[in-house]
Amino acid sequence: MMLKNILGTAALGIIILIASIFALFINEHNYVNAIKIVNFAEKNTIIADANNFNPQNENKLVHITGKAYSNQTLTDSILNIPNAIALFRDTEIYQWEEVRKHHDNNKISYTYRKTWGKNLINSDNFESSVYKNPKKMKYAPKNIYAHNIGLGKFYLSEDIVKNINSITKIIQLPYNNNFKIYNGFYFTGSDYDNPQIGDQKLIYSYIPSGITLSIIAKQSGNHLEKMNSKYGDFSIVMNGTKDLKTMIYDYKKDLSNSTWLIRGISLLFMFLGLNLLIQPLVNLGNSIPVLGELTQMAALISTIIITISLGTLLISLAWLLFRPEIAVLLIIISILTLISLKKKKKVIIPE
Repeated sequence: MMLKNILGTAALGIIILIASIFALFINEHNYVNAIKIVNFAEKNTIIADANNFNPQNENKLVHITGKAYSNQTLTDSILNIPNAIALFRDTEIYQWEEVRKHHDNNKISYTYRKTWGKNLINSDNFESSVYKNPKKMKYAPKNIYAHNIGLGKFYLSEDIVKNINSITKIIQLPYNNNFKIYNGFYFTGSDYDNPQIGDQKLIYSYIPSGITLSIIAKQSGNHLEKMNSKYGDFSIVMNGTKDLKTMIYDYKKDLSNSTWLIRGISLLFMFLGLNLLIQPLVNLGNSIPVLGELTQMAALISTIIITISLGTLLISLAWLLFRPEIAVLLIIISILTLISLKKKKKVIIPE
């Protein structure tokens, strides 16, 4: 049993370690490609006028600011919104949820509770067959977009429209005899204070016509669409009036923040994987008097150093072709970190 636990812990550590390495490298690869595209855009985007169509900008990146408009009425068969760019229906359903609790004797207990959730839980996977959820939602989430959304003399492609982040929640819902209205949403049941399994909330929001947008995109005829390149697709859509320099700066800032977030998570899981991998050695050290605390401290320090070194090496590999000077610096840091681990003084235990 002990050998089985040791092998299981080590195997889990290897899986987590490999997954973290893969996530970190892919994250850096995507970041490098995104930086290449945005640097190209920064140097090659043309400042254009939304009300002045210029054929010479065909297939080129343009920066345009203006009001997006739509004359279309959008409906999901429940709600009609005139002059809308997009209509969104979010839903929640009242359902059973299974809660598992693991005990020290390797037994698992199951309890069940009622809860609101956006995703329908499949009750067929429950340990008990007594608690049943609906097989599907009667009212599913829905996104509806208008056609021929204009901005000056241009029209916005669907991929541009889906990047608009100017969503307004609909608070004042019109009366509908099929639903009750509570706090800005439709309720499908009879009593919100005492909901039944399968009851739903329908929450609506929309993108109104007339919002001001700043866009960097490829001009294709009289349409604005994303640019396709070997490094990935590219377009930027931001709310309000923003010049080219501000848009590029904000885009790079958001890109950097999201990249660092994934870096941090990946390094954390890398540390966790390495820690699980060497846990059998730590347990062995703990079984020897005096060595226990020293083994734990040495393992912790070693794991931290290896995580930093391995993470730095992976990041540098992604940057090698794009910015070799940065890559070389990171590789040097990685090597020095490993050397510092190797040169650590041995701990002498007094007799």
